[in-house]
Amino acid sequence: MPLRKPYAALSLALSLLAPRGAALAQVASQVEAGASLTTRDAVVPASVFTVTPGLSYSGEYGSVSARGAMWYADQQWQLADGALHGTLVSPTIYGVRAELLGNASRAFYDRELQNDQVDLQTRIHLLLKEKGGIWIGGGLARPWRVAVASSVDVRGGGAWTTLYGATVSGNFTNFYFTKVAQSTDTAESAQFCGASTAIAPANLARIASFSREAPRTDCHRQSQFSDLEASVHYAVKFLEITAQSGMRFGSAFDVGVSSRHWAAGTATAWLNDRVAAIAGGGRQPSNPARGLPARNYFSLGMMLAYWPIPKGTVPVEPITASVRSFDAHALKSGDVRITLRVGGVERVELMGDFTDWSALVMTRRGRDLWEITVPMNLGVHQINVRLDDGPWLPPPGMPTRKDGFNGEVGMLVVNP
Repeated sequence: MPLRKPYAALSLALSLLAPRGAALAQVASQVEAGASLTTRDAVVPASVFTVTPGLSYSGEYGSVSARGAMWYADQQWQLADGALHGTLVSPTIYGVRAELLGNASRAFYDRELQNDQVDLQTRIHLLLKEKGGIWIGGGLARPWRVAVASSVDVRGGGAWTTLYGATVSGNFTNFYFTKVAQSTDTAESAQFCGASTAIAPANLARIASFSREAPRTDCHRQSQFSDLEASVHYAVKFLEITAQSGMRFGSAFDVGVSSRHWAAGTATAWLNDRVAAIAGGGRQPSNPARGLPARNYFSLGMMLAYWPIPKGTVPVEPITASVRSFDAHALKSGDVRITLRVGGVERVELMGDFTDWSALVMTRRGRDLWEITVPMNLGVHQINVRLDDGPWLPPPGMPTRKDGFNGEVGMLVVNP
């Protein structure tokens, strides 16, 4: 369900799309602080100062993340959005794996418009040589404090791929549920009860307990709509860009005009290995199942990420990280700039015959981008890399040969 700012939802989606064979068991944390401006139809725009802490743990067969938000407005703090995500992933067999996703979230637009939801989904994911994948799945969601008289049936599928260094994904999701009919609901959709079945007194009392106000009508109506979404995530050097757009299909009773189309984007500029500036904005569609209207938003702030946590506090089983890409580019000065991408590590080193086999520490230029410039003659060179004081290994996608210590080294060819 489209409840969070797009970059928060996409960060979870991208972590699920990543091949688990390259995962590193780790604990990471971050905190964002900045200004946020939101607008809704017929509502005065709201500008607040927001603090958003987050904590995540990821391993080979699962991950857990928690995220919250506090707003400062009218000279007081208010606990706002919050979410807890959990994922279990089975071993991959012949390119196929099973996934179990669970979420608990709180949506807060203002003091009069807030509710909670838990949901559980299962997926079957077909990986295509770790360069893409296709998935199908379904599940149930249960909102609270909103005039919905049933669980929300969620079904859908999607596909993803990596293209020119960018992760491109698309998905189609269908939502089906029963809600209390009103003349106009809080998601801006006109309601018509017609000959719907009357609500039994016992159910009416139960629905009223979930809402701040008792329902104003005496009937149910079935609601159904579908979302088609596409997203692109691209990282180059210190800059990360995420863009998202979507379309909604359904009758006029379920889909308001303001939620037929939407788009949003976020840009993250890493100032160093732990500090980044974030700017984002766009349109969020309504959420009829939770009674949340469509809104526009813009946010600007700073993020502190990858705060170290003592290993004695949270036990973590070490799993070897994987270098996702390696590139060497000859410069006009005669030096060679070497870059590689690997996430979840704190230190990357390289050595080779061009360093007299002395280890050189690479410099982090982004969240997962590492770089170093070294003098190197044209021709063939031997090279190895090491992550977080682990074993020395040849870079990926490179021819190798045996060294004199019963190990392997990569063979790097430097062309003009």
